[in-house]
Amino acid sequence: MRKSVQEPHLLAEFIQEQPTYSADFKALVLRLLDQEQDIDRVAQQTLVPTRTLYNWLEAWNQAKKKL
Repeated sequence: MRKSVQEPHLLAEFIQEQPTYSADFKALVLRLLDQEQDIDRVAQQTLVPTRTLYNWLEAWNQAKKKL
């Protein structure tokens, strides 16, 4: 990788200051969860509480059943 994230320590603060999670962010986190297969690890990486991840996963799976 040619470029790197400058001041990565500020990312956690930025994420925590967001009032809500966008649909794009949720989709990316669910994709990461599918790849990692470890909800605790994804929660740690994304700073999204595990309970929230379980809720997003349940909502996604329920929405897929209705299609």
